[in-house]
Amino acid sequence: MEPTQEEDSALGTVKNRLAFFDYSASNTNSAQDTNNSAQSAISLAAGETVMLGTCGLAESAFTGDTYLRLYNPSSAQVASNDDSESCGPDSLGSKLVYTAPAAGLYTLRAGCFDVGTCSGTVALSRRKATYAVPSLSNTNNATINTFNKQYYFNGGEVLRVSTCGANAHGATASGDTVLRIFQQSNGNYTTQVASNDNPGALCGTAAEVVYSVPSAGYYQVRVGCAANTACSATVAVYTE
Repeated sequence: MEPTQEEDSALGTVKNRLAFFDYSASNTNSAQDTNNSAQSAISLAAGETVMLGTCGLAESAFTGDTYLRLYNPSSAQVASNDDSESCGPDSLGSKLVYTAPAAGLYTLRAGCFDVGTCSGTVALSRRKATYAVPSLSNTNNATINTFNKQYYFNGGEVLRVSTCGANAHGATASGDTVLRIFQQSNGNYTTQVASNDNPGALCGTAAEVVYSVPSAGYYQVRVGCAANTACSATVAVYTE
C-alpha cells in the first residue's frame, strides 16, 4: 500500500542503500590516495541530508583510525571527518554529515589517518524528516498530552528518531524529552514497540530511539517530557 498519511515523502527514500560497506586499508594518506583507499558511489536527492560513519550509526564499526571523505559528482570534496566527537571524546572512528544541494551520484572515499592501517564498516543514515515540537508539559513520561507524527517505514530498515543533536544532525532538545514509538494495527496506534528517555552522556536529557522495523507500515512517534516537567524539541527522523 502506498503511503498516504502525513509524512515527508520527498526525502528519505532508499536509493542504492549503502547498508554495509566493509573495507580494510593502509597507507591511504588520510583517504587521499585513490589507489589504497576504498570507494563507493552514493545516490543523493537534492536537499537530502545523510550521515555516514564508521561509528555512531547502526552496525557501524572500526579498528584503527579511520578517515572518510565525500566528493560531489564533479569530484570536488564536500565533506570529511577523521575523529568524530559524536562517537565519544577518545573515539578514532569517523562520522560525517552532508546535505546535498543537487541530486547526483556522490563518492565516498574511506581510508585511514596518515599512513596507518585500519578497517571499518561504514553505515549510511538518510534523513527522512525534521519537525519542531512546541512547548509541552504534564505528559507523564510521554503517555498523555504528547505531540504525535506518523511515518511509513519499510521492513528491515532501522529507524533513528532523536532529539539528540550529538547523534542525529538537526535534532535539538530543551528540557528532558521522552520518545515513544507505536506501530499501526487495524488503523490504530496502540502497540508500543520502543521508547527512550536518556540514551547516554553525549545526549544529556535528550532522547533517542533506534529501532529495527520488523514489517512495513506506519509508525507513530510520540514526544513528551520526563515526569510532568516541561520541554520542547526538534525531532530528527532517519533511516539506516
